[in-house]
Amino acid sequence: MPFIPRQVKPLARVPITCKVPEEVANLLKQYADFLDSSQEHIVSETLRVAFRRDKEFQAWLATMRPRHSNDLSALAAQRPNESNQPATKTQP
Repeated sequence: MPFIPRQVKPLARVPITCKVPEEVANLLKQYADFLDSSQEHIVSETLRVAFRRDKEFQAWLATMRPRHSNDLSALAAQRPNESNQPATKTQP
């Protein structure tokens, strides 16, 4: 067993661009501040929750598996707390 644990490698990140209403952008910034997290983290985790909870999408995704070599459902099924970042901000 190593003296120092191995560093967890971050997942590969792909940049995306989208436009949202100003109100949504402001709420995203405030929510990121509230959780003491990056906006990128908030968007990623919110999408994961949506993908995981949408049963119709999960059923559709299961029909797509034979067409794709990558199993994207595993990523969609991950719970937010499985990442190395804290899920909530603690209040003093």
